Amino acid sequence: MSGRIVDVVVLALDDLAAVRRCARDVIASRNETPYELMVVTGAAIAHDRTFMLDAPEDAVSVIRGRTDDYAELVNQALALHPDRDVVVLRPDAEVHGPWLDRLAVHANEQGIGAVGAFTNVAGSAIYALAKAPGALPRGSTAETLDPLFARVNSGLSADASGVHGPCLYLTRAGIESTGAFRTFIGDDGRLAEIDYTLRLRNEGFPTRIAGDVFVGVSPEAPPDRRGPLAALTGIPALAHLHAGYQDAMSSTDSSDELRLLAGRVDVARLAASPLPALVFVSHPWGGGIRRYMDDLRSLLRGRVDVLYIEPADAEVVKLHAPDDDERFAAWFRLPDDLSLLAETLGAVGVVRLHYHHVHGLPEAILDLPQTSGLDYDCTLHDYYAICPRYHLAGDDGRYCGEPDEAGCRACVGGRTIAWNLDVAGWRERLGTFVRGADRVIAPSHDVAARIERHLPGLAIDVWSHPEAPVPAPRIVRVVVLGNLSREKGLDVVARCAAAAKRDALPLAFRVLGSTTEPIAQTPDVPLTIHGSYVEAQLPALLAAEHADVLFFPAQVPETYAYTLSIALATAAPIVASSLGALPERLADRADARVVPWDASAEEWNRALLEAAGMRPSRTEDVAALPSQSLPAAIDAMSDAS
Repeated sequence: MSGRIVDVVVLALDDLAAVRRCARDVIASRNETPYELMVVTGAAIAHDRTFMLDAPEDAVSVIRGRTDDYAELVNQALALHPDRDVVVLRPDAEVHGPWLDRLAVHANEQGIGAVGAFTNVAGSAIYALAKAPGALPRGSTAETLDPLFARVNSGLSADASGVHGPCLYLTRAGIESTGAFRTFIGDDGRLAEIDYTLRLRNEGFPTRIAGDVFVGVSPEAPPDRRGPLAALTGIPALAHLHAGYQDAMSSTDSSDELRLLAGRVDVARLAASPLPALVFVSHPWGGGIRRYMDDLRSLLRGRVDVLYIEPADAEVVKLHAPDDDERFAAWFRLPDDLSLLAETLGAVGVVRLHYHHVHGLPEAILDLPQTSGLDYDCTLHDYYAICPRYHLAGDDGRYCGEPDEAGCRACVGGRTIAWNLDVAGWRERLGTFVRGADRVIAPSHDVAARIERHLPGLAIDVWSHPEAPVPAPRIVRVVVLGNLSREKGLDVVARCAAAAKRDALPLAFRVLGSTTEPIAQTPDVPLTIHGSYVEAQLPALLAAEHADVLFFPAQVPETYAYTLSIALATAAPIVASSLGALPERLADRADARVVPWDASAEEWNRALLEAAGMRPSRTEDVAALPSQSLPAAIDAMSDAS
C-alpha cells in the first residue's frame, strides 16, 4: 500500500445520527492505507464536536464548513491538505472491511482521476432489486455483500463516466488538473459529482467503478436521496455544460462491464445458498404453464431454489430468478454459449432441469441436459412432444383427430415449423428428447394416453397440478333496472360502487340498462353496465342476471316506476329510497328495505348486504374451497434434487 495519507471526509449537513454511524463504520474498518477521518459540517451545525461524543477524541476531526452547499463543502475539504487524495463519503454510506485499501489499489493505477463503488441507491453502479429501488436481494446486507464483491471481483474495475454515489475517491493529480466542484441549483450533490468527473475525463483522467467494493446506503437515508436524477432541477445546466451527459446518468444496466461485475456477485450469492437449485424451462408467456411453474416454485420454497430459462429472442435465452426479492438474470446466445450456460448452472448449484415447453427457444436448449450432465423432467402441458402446433388442432381450431404422418404434414401445410424441421423431424427430435427424460409428467390420464399412442412404451407419471386453496367468496350481485340517470340514482350507484371497492365489501353492481353519463366501471370499481335493451326483453334479461338484490336509489319522488313492477314479480329482495311512490308500493313486501333518499354510500351498502342476508363485512371474511391434496410429486421433486 501507498504510504501517503488519504483524507476520508464525511459531509454533515443535517442528519447527525447518520454522520455518527458513518464515522463509526470508518473507524471500525481495518485498512492498511493510512488515513485521517474528518467530518466537515454545514454552517448551520454547531462547531463543537458534541455530536461525535461516541467517537474517540483523536479518531476524528470536526471542521466547521463555511456554507451548507454540497459543492462548496467538498471544495473546502479538498483544500485542507493539498498533497493528499480525498475520499468523500455521504453520511448515509456504510463501509466495511478493508474498503479503503481496495479503492486505493484502483486509484493508484496510472492516470486515474476518480473511483466510485457499487451501491444500492443513488449511484453510478447500482446493485439492488429492480422492483424495489434500494432494496437488497433476500438475505443480503451491505456487510455481507462487500466481502462478496471483494472476493469475486478482486482487483477488477469498470470504466464509467459521470461517477457519483455515496463514496467517491478523488486523486490529487485529478484535483489539481480539474479544480473545484461547481454548484448546481436544486442539486443534492449528485450533479456536482457527475459534472466534476466528466471534467476529469475531459482533462484525460479516467474514472472507474471498483468492482470489489460495495458501499451500502443506510435504510435510514432521506427519501429525497433515492429520487431519480432526471427529477433534479439542475439537469438543464448539466446538459448545457456536457453534450453527452445522458450517458453519464445511466446506471449498471447500460454497461456490459458493470453488468458482468454485478453478475459475478449474483452467481456467487446463489452458489452460497444452502439449498439445491432447479431450473424450469419454458416460453416467456403467462397462462396456465406459468401459473403451474409459479405454484410449484411457491410450494417448493424452503426446499430448493428455482430459476427460470425462457427465450429472449430466437437465439438468446434468459436465465433468471423469478422471485421479487431476488435480482439474478443472465443471457446466453445458443448454441455458442451452451457450455457457458452449463457452467453457470453448475456454479449456482443447479441439480436438475424441468422442461415445461420449448416454444420460442433455440433448438440447442434440448442439448443442455447432455452438456450440463443434469437429469431432467418433462411436463406435458400440451402436446409439444408429438404436435408441432402443440394443441392437436387443425386450421379450423378444432381437434384434428390425430391423423397419421401424412395427415399431419397436410395439417401443417406450408407453415414453417420451429428449427426448420418437418413433421417427421419434429416428432423424432422431440420424441427422443422426451424419452430421455428422467420423468415424464402429465396432468391427466387423457394426456398420457394420447402421448403414449405416438410414443409407445413411454412411462408417464400422471400428477394433477398442485394448487393452493382457492377462495370462494360469496358476492352479493346488486342489479339496477332501467336507464340510469342522476334523478334515478346514478350518482348514488357510483358512490356505492366506489365505497365497496374502498372497504373491500362483497358487492358487485350491475346496471341492467344504460347510463346518461359515464361512470367508473370494472376493474376500477365493482360495477358493469349491460347497455340498452328492448323493454319486452327485460323480464328475461333480469332472470339471467340472478340478482341477489334489486336496487332503486331514486333521488326524486317516483310517481310509479314500471321497472319496480318487474322487480316485484321476482323473489329477489328490494332496496329502495324513501321518496315518492316507492315506499307505498313496497309496503306489503316483507323483504323490502326502504332507506332515506339522502343516505350515505355506507348506509346504502349496509342495507344491500343485510337485504341479501349477509352481515356487512370485508371480502376477506369468506370461506375457501377445500384445498386439493398436494400430490406426492412435490416431495418427489424436492427429494430427487
